[in-house]
Amino acid sequence: MSLIFPAICFNQRSTKMYIAIVRLSDLEYFSIDLLNPQNIAGRNGYQRNLDERRIKKIAAFFERSSAIMPVAGLLNVREKDRLKFKNNRMVIPDGTKVWVVDMQHRLKGLLLAHEQKILKDNSFGFPVVITEGLSQVDEAIQFYIINTKAKKMDVALTRRLLIANNKVREIVDTKPWEIPAVQVTMELNRSLPVNPWYGRIRQPNEEKQPLHIATEKSFVQSLRQILIPGRLKHPKRVARRLGEFWKAIKEIIPEAFDDPRAYIIQKTPGMFALNSFIAPIFLARYKDREFSEKLAGLKKLGPKFWRGRNKQGAKRFGTGMGGYALLADHIKKQLG
Repeated sequence: MSLIFPAICFNQRSTKMYIAIVRLSDLEYFSIDLLNPQNIAGRNGYQRNLDERRIKKIAAFFERSSAIMPVAGLLNVREKDRLKFKNNRMVIPDGTKVWVVDMQHRLKGLLLAHEQKILKDNSFGFPVVITEGLSQVDEAIQFYIINTKAKKMDVALTRRLLIANNKVREIVDTKPWEIPAVQVTMELNRSLPVNPWYGRIRQPNEEKQPLHIATEKSFVQSLRQILIPGRLKHPKRVARRLGEFWKAIKEIIPEAFDDPRAYIIQKTPGMFALNSFIAPIFLARYKDREFSEKLAGLKKLGPKFWRGRNKQGAKRFGTGMGGYALLADHIKKQLG
C-alpha cells in the first residue's frame, strides 16, 4: 500500500528533503536499523536497542489531554527518485523502505498510545522530516550528530517558572520531592525576609550579585532528605519552619553569618550538612520555639569551627555527600 502525506519539499545543499505530516497508523510501516551482532550477512545497524520503559513513559505522557509532541522525527529513503511529490502531496510507493534515523522511541511510544486508544489518527498528526538518497552510513552520521552535538540545556529556570504558575503537571521526569523543594527555596529567598537565606540564593539565569552565596540548584538538592519522605507536604509551612531553624543557628553563632564568605556554614558543606542531615530531624520532632534550645550545643563549636581557612574545623571533613554526612555526625554529637 502506498503512503500519501501532505508535505512541503525543500533542499539543503544537494540533499532533497520533505516536511510531512503522518498519521499514527502509518508509523508502523517505518523501519528501525537496529544493531544485530548475530547477523550472518555481516551487516550491522547503528540504532541502539529499544528501552521498553521509555516507550511506556512516552505513551503514558499522552494520557494528559494537553500533551503534544511538536518536534519532528527524521526519516530517510535510501533509494533515489523513489518518492513522488506533486501539489504538496508526497507519495511513498508500496514496497519502499523508510528508515527511522532519529525518533525510534517516540515512534514506538506513539504507536503504543495509538494501540491503547489514548491517541487517534484524526486528532493527532505527527511531523517528520524525510530525506532521500542518504546511505546507511550517511544516516548513521546524522544519528551521531543529533545525539552527541546537541547540548543539554539547564532547565532549572523553565522548571521554576512552571512551578510558580502552578503548572507542575507539565514537568516531565521531575522527582516528586523536587517540586516542593523549588517552592521552599523560592519562599526562603524571596518571601521570608527574616531568615539568613533571604536574597542570598542565586536564581537560575540571574547575574551573580555580591549578596549571593548559594545557587538555587544546589539549595534545592540539599532539601531532598527533608521532602522525600512525603510527611512534610506544605511548602510554605516547610519554608517558614526551615527559616526558623536557620534563624536559631544564626542567633547562636552570629559571627559565621555576618561575613558568610569567610565561613562555610552557608556554603555547600554547611548547607548540605544542616539541611540534609540535621534539619529533617528538627522539622519532624520539634516545635519552632524549641529550635534554639535544641541547637544550643553549637556554641561548643563556635564560629572558629566554621572558618573557611580553619583546616581543623568543618573544612576537614571534605566535600561530597560522604564528607557532609561526617560533618553532620560531628554536629549531632555536639547537640547531644
